[in-house]
This record gives sequence, C-alpha cells and structure tokens, in this order.
Amino acid sequence: MHLIEAIDTAELELLQRRWGAFPVARATLEVADPFLSGEHQQLVSNGRRAEICYILHRGDPVQGVLLHSKSFYPEGMYRLPTGGVHTGESVLDTVTREIFEETGLRVGDGEDGAQVERCLGVLAYELHHARLGAVSFATYHFLVHMPSDATVAPQDPEESIRGWQWRPATDLPWVADMLAMTYRISREWADWGRYRALSHRFVAERLF
Repeated sequence: MHLIEAIDTAELELLQRRWGAFPVARATLEVADPFLSGEHQQLVSNGRRAEICYILHRGDPVQGVLLHSKSFYPEGMYRLPTGGVHTGESVLDTVTREIFEETGLRVGDGEDGAQVERCLGVLAYELHHARLGAVSFATYHFLVHMPSDATVAPQDPEESIRGWQWRPATDLPWVADMLAMTYRISREWADWGRYRALSHRFVAERLF
C-alpha cells in the first residue's frame, strides 16, 4: 500500500509493534481559502506534517469522551482535541505534550496519570486546495484513559480553550454532522468543519 508523504513509515511500524495492527485510511477533500491559509486555520504551518487526536475517557468511552471548544471557533462548536506534530517531534511525544498543555494531565505518570491505551488508526488526507495545490496531512488517533477523579486544567493559555464538554462516544457521528454543517454558521469555517468531520467519523467507526 502506498502511503502519502505525511506518514512516516518507520514511525507507523513502531506504533503497530506497540499496539498491533490498526487501520490506515485515506480521504480526499477539495478546499479553498481561508482553510490552510487563514488565521487559526493554518493546519500545515511551521513544518507540521501531521497531528494527533486524543480520545480521552474516564473508563468507558460510551459514558463520555472529552470535547473542547476554542475562543475563535464559531459559537457552540465542539470537537475532539488535536495537536500538531512539530518538526523533529515524534507522534508519541506530541501526545504527551498536547495532553499536558491542554488538560494538565501527565501521560504515564503512575495511577494518577493518563494512560494511552491504543492507537485507533491513522487517517491520511489528500487536500486539494484551490490556490495552494495538493497538500498531504495525517491524523493519528489515540484512545486515552484518565483517572476518574482527575480534573481538566489547561496549562497553556495560547491554546485558547473556551470550554469542555463530556459526550457519549455514540454522539460522535452527530458531532461529525454538526462539524460538516459549520457552513450554516460561518462560511469562513466551512472547509475546516468538513475536514474535522472526517476524523470524528473515523473514530466513531473504530470505537463501535
């Protein structure tokens, strides 16, 4: 199988050795400005080739997974949290860093820390941008268990987190539908919503 350039083959094999085989799916999307180019929508800025998405739960995803909203999102828009993989940074290091920055939880810190249970899979995108041309990107999805009595406390104000929601994982298809219909609220965020919807549908298919 041919993997697009956003995926590091050696890193993918390392993750599969740790958690066993998981799916690598592909999606194609036609997009245009301001997605990938506008403020807060520069997905591949600063050399990012990929992102991680963490699905945080307290013991049973059916009882609730954590969604967040940011101050610059359209009003009422919540989604699964993600974070860009920096240049020279591994996917797993990104998971650890992003979870701490956004929630204050430390990954693997004994019984009091968050535990990465498995990789649900990777979604690789071929984004065809009306002005920028072809752009490759990928999202690595991780199921993460947090202590039931832990609190979520963002550590990095630059994350601009406005609020959190706990929703049953069975609501993820509905969340995906809401994201896909972002154009009804804001034309500026329409392609962003269509893009984010793909990952939520991917996670829902992996969990159920």
